[in-house]
Amino acid sequence: ASPEIQAIMERHHAIASRFYPPTKEAYIGMSLLYAENEDMKTYHDAYHPEMLSFLAQAMQIYALSRV
Repeated sequence: ASPEIQAIMERHHAIASRFYPPTKEAYIGMSLLYAENEDMKTYHDAYHPEMLSFLAQAMQIYALSRV
């Protein structure tokens, strides 16, 4: 929930918005899809073992507070 991480999530949300304007529910849904998809988990966790969990939580916080 730190301001630095939420600024990164703002950029992430802006990238997703290039394809469609995600509602709060859609952005949270995207975080759940990331968390449930084994390929996404493998990709993100290659950077750090908890990366996908961290990203999904940061996306949910962003969606609940800013979308």
